[in-house]
Amino acid sequence: MASAPKRITLREPGVAGSYELVERRGDGSLLLRPEHERLSDLLRETEGHVFRDGEFAAHLERVAASDDDLPVDPSA
Repeated sequence: MASAPKRITLREPGVAGSYELVERRGDGSLLLRPEHERLSDLLRETEGHVFRDGEFAAHLERVAASDDDLPVDPSA
């Protein structure tokens, strides 16, 4: 049975917010992902990236879960 993702809340200035625990590393460090990523940050991070295998599906999941903060295109 799959367990729900672990959520972590940070209050430190500059990183305050809710995060999802992605990975616990062997050295004790944690890999965190913002609970609600901004679409503009996600696009900036992955611009020009060539996705392989399951990476594309994971990317689409991140896009679907992101908060759309892009400006509205008036010509659309």
